[in-house]
Amino acid sequence: MRMAEIATLKTGAVLSRLQKVETGGYLYRALSLRNIDDDVGMIESRSCAAIRLEGRVSDEFLTQRGDILIRLSAPYTAVYIENDSDVGLLIPSHFAIVHAIGVDAKYLYAMLDSDEIRKQLFIEGSGSTTLGTISVKSISECSIPIVSLQKQRLIGQYHFEAKKELRLLRMLWIEKRKLNRMRYTKLTQKMNEGELI
Repeated sequence: MRMAEIATLKTGAVLSRLQKVETGGYLYRALSLRNIDDDVGMIESRSCAAIRLEGRVSDEFLTQRGDILIRLSAPYTAVYIENDSDVGLLIPSHFAIVHAIGVDAKYLYAMLDSDEIRKQLFIEGSGSTTLGTISVKSISECSIPIVSLQKQRLIGQYHFEAKKELRLLRMLWIEKRKLNRMRYTKLTQKMNEGELI
Protein backbone atom coordinates (compact mmCIF):
# COMPACT_ATOMS: atom_id res chain seq x y z
CA MET A 1 0.00 0.00 0.00
CA ARG A 2 1.16 3.54 -0.64
CA MET A 3 2.27 5.44 2.43
CA ALA A 4 -0.27 8.20 1.70
CA GLU A 5 -3.07 5.66 2.20
CA ILE A 6 -2.02 4.65 5.72
CA ALA A 7 -0.56 7.85 7.20
CA THR A 8 -0.79 11.61 7.22
CA LEU A 9 2.45 13.34 6.35
CA LYS A 10 3.46 16.93 6.93
CA THR A 11 6.65 18.94 6.80
CA GLY A 12 7.88 20.60 10.00
CA ALA A 13 7.73 24.35 10.62
CA VAL A 14 9.86 26.75 8.57
CA LEU A 15 11.73 28.37 11.46
CA SER A 16 12.93 31.34 9.40
CA ARG A 17 9.29 32.43 9.02
CA LEU A 18 8.69 32.44 12.77
CA GLN A 19 9.27 35.73 14.59
CA LYS A 20 12.05 35.36 17.18
CA VAL A 21 12.18 37.62 20.24
CA GLU A 22 14.80 38.26 22.93
CA THR A 23 12.42 38.42 25.89
CA GLY A 24 8.84 37.43 26.59
CA GLY A 25 7.03 35.31 24.04
CA TYR A 26 7.07 31.52 24.11
CA LEU A 27 10.12 29.38 24.77
CA TYR A 28 10.60 26.16 22.77
CA ARG A 29 13.32 23.57 22.42
CA ALA A 30 14.01 23.25 18.69
CA LEU A 31 15.08 20.01 17.08
CA SER A 32 17.90 20.12 14.51
CA LEU A 33 19.69 17.60 12.32
CA ARG A 34 22.53 17.53 14.87
CA ASN A 35 20.15 16.26 17.55
CA ILE A 36 19.53 13.00 15.67
CA ASP A 37 21.79 10.01 16.17
CA ASP A 38 21.49 8.42 12.73
CA ASP A 39 22.98 5.10 13.84
CA VAL A 40 20.29 4.28 16.39
CA GLY A 41 17.43 6.61 15.43
CA MET A 42 17.58 8.51 18.69
CA ILE A 43 17.00 12.15 19.59
CA GLU A 44 19.63 13.82 21.75
CA SER A 45 17.02 16.13 23.29
CA ARG A 46 19.37 17.50 25.96
CA SER A 47 21.30 19.35 23.25
CA CYS A 48 18.25 20.92 21.55
CA ALA A 49 18.61 24.68 21.17
CA ALA A 50 16.26 26.98 23.04
CA ILE A 51 14.33 29.35 20.80
CA ARG A 52 12.03 32.17 21.94
CA LEU A 53 9.18 33.05 19.58
CA GLU A 54 6.71 35.91 19.55
CA GLY A 55 3.65 33.71 18.97
CA ARG A 56 2.52 30.22 19.90
CA VAL A 57 3.40 27.42 17.54
CA SER A 58 0.64 25.03 16.53
CA ASP A 59 0.80 21.69 18.36
CA GLU A 60 1.11 19.94 14.98
CA PHE A 61 4.70 21.26 14.81
CA LEU A 62 5.62 19.92 18.27
CA THR A 63 6.63 16.31 18.82
CA GLN A 64 3.97 14.11 20.36
CA ARG A 65 4.09 10.57 21.68
CA GLY A 66 3.58 8.15 18.78
CA ASP A 67 4.87 10.54 16.11
CA ILE A 68 7.37 9.31 13.56
CA LEU A 69 9.87 11.84 12.25
CA ILE A 70 11.83 11.26 9.06
CA ARG A 71 14.87 13.27 8.15
CA LEU A 72 14.32 14.79 4.68
CA SER A 73 18.00 14.56 3.76
CA ALA A 74 20.30 11.55 3.58
CA PRO A 75 20.44 9.15 5.41
CA TYR A 76 16.63 9.60 5.89
CA THR A 77 16.68 8.50 9.53
CA ALA A 78 13.33 7.58 11.07
CA VAL A 79 12.71 8.36 14.75
CA TYR A 80 9.79 7.16 16.88
CA ILE A 81 8.72 9.54 19.66
CA GLU A 82 8.03 7.78 22.93
CA ASN A 83 10.19 9.25 25.70
CA ASP A 84 8.84 12.17 27.75
CA SER A 85 12.09 14.06 27.09
CA ASP A 86 11.39 13.92 23.33
CA VAL A 87 7.81 15.26 23.59
CA GLY A 88 7.14 18.96 22.93
CA LEU A 89 10.16 19.66 20.71
CA LEU A 90 9.70 22.14 17.87
CA ILE A 91 10.03 20.27 14.56
CA PRO A 92 11.77 22.21 11.78
CA SER A 93 11.19 21.77 8.05
CA HIS A 94 14.18 19.39 7.81
CA PHE A 95 11.82 16.65 8.97
CA ALA A 96 8.59 15.02 7.85
CA ILE A 97 6.01 14.31 10.56
CA VAL A 98 4.17 11.01 10.10
CA HIS A 99 0.96 9.93 11.87
CA ALA A 100 -0.18 6.35 11.29
CA ILE A 101 -3.83 5.82 10.30
CA GLY A 102 -5.28 2.32 10.65
CA VAL A 103 -1.87 0.67 11.09
CA ASP A 104 0.33 0.16 14.12
CA ALA A 105 2.61 3.21 14.50
CA LYS A 106 5.61 1.14 15.61
CA TYR A 107 5.14 -1.14 12.60
CA LEU A 108 5.11 1.88 10.32
CA TYR A 109 8.26 3.11 12.09
CA ALA A 110 9.91 -0.28 11.46
CA MET A 111 9.01 -0.14 7.78
CA LEU A 112 10.24 3.46 7.40
CA ASP A 113 13.48 2.48 9.11
CA SER A 114 13.99 -0.52 6.79
CA ASP A 115 16.69 -0.83 4.12
CA GLU A 116 14.02 -1.21 1.41
CA ILE A 117 12.40 2.15 2.16
CA ARG A 118 15.77 3.86 2.51
CA LYS A 119 16.74 2.54 -0.94
CA GLN A 120 13.52 4.01 -2.36
CA LEU A 121 14.28 7.34 -0.71
CA PHE A 122 17.93 7.35 -1.83
CA ILE A 123 16.75 6.86 -5.43
CA GLU A 124 14.33 9.79 -5.03
CA GLY A 125 17.02 11.96 -3.45
CA SER A 126 19.78 11.07 -5.89
CA GLY A 127 18.64 13.72 -8.39
CA SER A 128 18.68 16.43 -5.75
CA THR A 129 21.60 18.81 -5.49
CA THR A 130 21.31 19.51 -1.77
CA LEU A 131 22.41 16.52 0.31
CA GLY A 132 19.92 14.22 -1.40
CA THR A 133 16.95 16.17 -0.08
CA ILE A 134 13.52 14.62 -0.62
CA SER A 135 9.99 15.93 -0.19
CA VAL A 136 7.07 14.63 1.82
CA LYS A 137 5.58 13.55 -1.52
CA SER A 138 8.53 11.17 -2.03
CA ILE A 139 7.75 9.51 1.30
CA SER A 140 4.02 9.37 0.55
CA GLU A 141 4.73 7.32 -2.60
CA CYS A 142 6.70 4.62 -0.75
CA SER A 143 5.17 1.17 -0.81
CA ILE A 144 4.49 -0.33 2.63
CA PRO A 145 3.56 -4.03 2.93
CA ILE A 146 0.41 -4.56 4.98
CA VAL A 147 0.07 -7.61 7.21
CA SER A 148 -2.46 -8.44 9.93
CA LEU A 149 -2.64 -6.07 12.89
CA GLN A 150 -1.31 -8.82 15.17
CA LYS A 151 1.78 -9.25 12.95
CA GLN A 152 2.18 -5.47 12.72
CA ARG A 153 2.29 -5.21 16.51
CA LEU A 154 4.78 -8.07 16.76
CA ILE A 155 7.10 -6.64 14.07
CA GLY A 156 6.74 -3.09 15.39
CA GLN A 157 7.46 -4.03 18.99
CA TYR A 158 10.43 -6.22 18.01
CA HIS A 159 11.95 -3.41 15.94
CA PHE A 160 11.30 -0.86 18.69
CA GLU A 161 12.92 -3.07 21.36
CA ALA A 162 15.92 -3.76 19.09
CA LYS A 163 16.41 -0.01 18.61
CA LYS A 164 16.06 0.55 22.36
CA GLU A 165 18.80 -2.04 22.94
CA LEU A 166 21.07 -0.25 20.45
CA ARG A 167 20.42 3.06 22.24
CA LEU A 168 21.36 1.51 25.59
CA LEU A 169 24.53 0.07 24.07
CA ARG A 170 25.36 3.49 22.61
CA MET A 171 24.86 5.15 26.01
CA LEU A 172 27.02 2.46 27.64
CA TRP A 173 29.72 3.01 25.01
CA ILE A 174 29.66 6.79 25.67
CA GLU A 175 29.95 6.32 29.44
CA LYS A 176 32.71 3.71 29.04
CA ARG A 177 34.64 6.08 26.78
CA LYS A 178 34.37 8.84 29.42
CA LEU A 179 35.59 6.45 32.10
CA ASN A 180 38.54 5.33 29.98
CA ARG A 181 39.53 8.93 29.22
CA MET A 182 39.35 9.79 32.90
CA ARG A 183 41.54 6.79 33.80
CA TYR A 184 44.03 7.68 31.07
CA THR A 185 44.21 11.28 32.31
CA LYS A 186 44.87 10.11 35.88
CA LEU A 187 47.53 7.66 34.73
CA THR A 188 49.36 10.28 32.67
CA GLN A 189 49.19 12.75 35.58
CA LYS A 190 50.68 10.19 37.95
CA MET A 191 53.35 9.32 35.40
CA ASN A 192 54.24 13.02 34.95
CA GLU A 193 54.43 13.44 38.72
CA GLY A 194 56.84 10.51 38.92
CA GLU A 195 54.49 8.20 40.81
CA LEU A 196 54.56 5.61 38.01
CA ILE A 197 57.79 4.30 36.58
